[in-house]
Amino acid sequence: MSYKDITKKRISWVISLLAALSLLFLSGCVTLVEEISVEEDGSGILTFTLGVETESYEQFQESTPEGLELENLLSVLTQDENVSLIGTDNYEADGRTWERIELEVTNFLEVFSEEKRIGPILITMDDDDGIHYFTQMIDISLLTVGIPGMNLLDLSDVEYNVKLSAPQIINTSGIQRTADETTWNVSAMDVLQAGEVVYLEAQYSFEPYEGVFIPWELFFPYVVIGFLALGALSILIVIFVNTAVKREKPQQYKF
Repeated sequence: MSYKDITKKRISWVISLLAALSLLFLSGCVTLVEEISVEEDGSGILTFTLGVETESYEQFQESTPEGLELENLLSVLTQDENVSLIGTDNYEADGRTWERIELEVTNFLEVFSEEKRIGPILITMDDDDGIHYFTQMIDISLLTVGIPGMNLLDLSDVEYNVKLSAPQIINTSGIQRTADETTWNVSAMDVLQAGEVVYLEAQYSFEPYEGVFIPWELFFPYVVIGFLALGALSILIVIFVNTAVKREKPQQYKF
């Protein structure tokens, strides 16, 4: 291949990327929601929902290049024998038009034991002696290169939300408010920082949680309050002991 052909190919690629980025970050009006729900037998539901402000939705559809539709991006999953398409839906809510694709997965570990790529998203799932590991990496460099003017786009309202539900979440880098669910909210600005790679990680178990789960954000203030109360009590005890010792000590007279 000649240098001219290589240059032409690169220019075409950059043009395609610019078109894709203009769609994905159209005036900060795009929301992508990913939901993974794992059952006790390892099966479950995988849902992707794309929301665009209704006033921009028609423009979004007209500008979408062939192959960048949500259904096409998920073709790597729908072609897997362990995944079947339940259905698609298109509806309006909260001032946005939403496209929803729901997939039934018979075994998440088999589907994601080898890394699956969906655009700039890489998902893997693994297990080790009953502990299961979920890892999702978001690397914008898989789609794009440094493009002048990127910082001129309004990305402040672009949202990417991920929710993982499993019988028991053991550990997570996200927010965990219940024993069986963890969520992440990824800022588009974080993803688009030069060289920035975002990791979403969690450990989960097929055995349901037993007991009363207290979210860390609720538990932490009580820890701080308890620590401060213990410190105050310790100071009061020291003052009381010192005062009692002084009272009990006999007065000495010097001649």
